[in-house]
Amino acid sequence: MKTIQKIVLKNFKRFRHIEIPCNESFNIFIGDNETGKSSILQAIDLVSRGSVRKVEEIGLDRLFNADAVREFMAGNMACENLPTMSVELYFADTHQLDLNGLNNGEHRVCDGLRMECHPDDGYGSMIRNVLMSQGAVLPFECYKTEFHTFSGDPYNGYTRKHGTLMIDHSAIGNPYAMNEYVQTMYRSQTTNEQRLQIKHNYHLLKEQFAQTTLAQFRPSQDGASAYSVKDNSTDNIETALTLHYQGVPLENKGTGQLCFIKTELALKNANDNIDAILIEEPENHLSYGKMLQLLRQIRATTNKQLFISTHSDMIATRINLRACTLLCNDANRSVRLNEISEETAKFFMKAPDNNLLQFVLSQKAILVEGDAEYILMDKFSEAVTGRTLEQNGIAVIAVDGKCFKRYLEIARRLSIKTAVITDNDHNYEANINQSYEDYINGRFSNIAIFADADDNRYTFEVCVYNDNKALCDELFSPRVRTLSEQEYMLNNKSEAAYQLLLSEKAMVIPQYIQDAIGWIMS
Repeated sequence: MKTIQKIVLKNFKRFRHIEIPCNESFNIFIGDNETGKSSILQAIDLVSRGSVRKVEEIGLDRLFNADAVREFMAGNMACENLPTMSVELYFADTHQLDLNGLNNGEHRVCDGLRMECHPDDGYGSMIRNVLMSQGAVLPFECYKTEFHTFSGDPYNGYTRKHGTLMIDHSAIGNPYAMNEYVQTMYRSQTTNEQRLQIKHNYHLLKEQFAQTTLAQFRPSQDGASAYSVKDNSTDNIETALTLHYQGVPLENKGTGQLCFIKTELALKNANDNIDAILIEEPENHLSYGKMLQLLRQIRATTNKQLFISTHSDMIATRINLRACTLLCNDANRSVRLNEISEETAKFFMKAPDNNLLQFVLSQKAILVEGDAEYILMDKFSEAVTGRTLEQNGIAVIAVDGKCFKRYLEIARRLSIKTAVITDNDHNYEANINQSYEDYINGRFSNIAIFADADDNRYTFEVCVYNDNKALCDELFSPRVRTLSEQEYMLNNKSEAAYQLLLSEKAMVIPQYIQDAIGWIMS
C-alpha cells in the first residue's frame, strides 16, 4: 500500500497554496461549508486516476482558483504570467524507481505523483490573440493537463500508480456516480489479464446470443439484414455491470441503505489494488444505528488509508479526534488536532452527545455546565449587550458537567476565544483558583474562567435566586409545597430556567456572568 504523507495544492479550487500533512491510517477533514473538505478528496482522486478526460468533464474553469484567475485578468496579461494549477501527492518513501525523483514543487528526491494544468505551448499564438481581444477571458481551452510521477514518467488511467475508491454520499443517487463506483470496485478486484479474459468471454456470449436467439428474428426475409449486439467502447462488460446486494440491485436500495452498503463493500472487499478510500460525508442519510455500525467498520479498517470529510460530531470524535484536520476560513491554512492528548481524544470518543464540532468551528465560545445556563444565556446576553449571542457570533456549549479542561485543551490548540462559566461549589479557592491555575494567570490570553467568588453563592441557581428573589418567588411559589423556591430551582434546574426565560420581567444578571459576556465581547 502506498501511503500519502502530504498533499500540496496550488491554485486548486479555493486553495491558492496549502500543504496538508496526512496520517497513515485515518484522515478526517472538518470545517465550515465551503472550506474545501470535498475539494481535497477530489484532488486526491483526480491525481490518482490520471485521467485527462475526468478533468475535462469537470472543467478547468471549475477547478482553477478564482482569485488566481481574477488577479491575472486584472494585471499584466502576458503569456508568461498565466496561472498554473498543480496537485502533488507525496508518498512515504519506498524508493520505487517509477515514483522516485525530483519532479515536484520541493525539488527533492522522494516518491509521489503530480498533476499540472498549464498553457499548451502549441497554442501560443492563439493564446496571445485571445488575451489581446476585447472582453478577454482566460483561455482554458488552450491549457494542457499532464500527469507525471516524481521520477518524471507520465501515467494515465490505464497505468495508474495509486488506487483510490471514491464514495460520495452527497451524490448517492447519481447514476454516473453509481457506475463509477461499480467499475472501480470491479477493477480493484481484478487484474488486467483477468479483465481481458472476462471481456473476451463477454464478447463470445454476445456473439452466441446474436447467432441463436436474435437470428430467429430478421428485419427482412431475404436474409440480407440481421440483428446484432453492439460491441464498442461504450457497450462493454464494465458499462453493463451492476452490483446486487442480497439479491437486489444497489440502485434499487433506499438512500440510507445504499450509503451504508457502498461503504461497507468498499471497506471489506477493496483489495491491494486500492490504496486509499475517500468517503464524502458518510453521515448522510444514515440512521443512528447504521451510523454506529459504519463507525465500527471504519475503525476496524487497518489495511487502507482513509480520507473522510464530515460535518458530524460522531464521525470526528468516535473515529479519532487526533486524526482530524480543521480547514479554516483562511483558504491557505489548516490545523491538525494530532497534538491533542490521547486521553482527551479517548474522552470525546466515549462521551455521550457533544457539540465538539460547533466548538471547534467557533471563533468565540462560552462553555457552561448544563442546560439551565444554556437556556438563559441568550437572555442574559440581550440584557447586557442588547443582542443575542448568535448575533454577536458567539457559540454557547453545555458540556454536561465539569469537563471544561477537555475543551480548553482544544481551545489552546485552535486559539478559540473561550469563556468558562462555572460554579465554585462552596470553595472558590480550591475549585477555581487552584483547579484552573494555568488559565487564570494570563498564560493563555484566549481563555478566561468566571465564577462567583462568594462561597455561599456556590451554584448558578443560587446566584440567580439571590439576585432575583422577588421574581423567582412569584414564579415558583405556586409550584412548591414542601420545598422552598430556591430548593425547587435546584431540583428542577432546566424547567426553572425555562420559566425564567418565558418571563417578560427584567432580570438581574449575576455579576460573574456579566463579566464573562463583557470579556468574550471585548
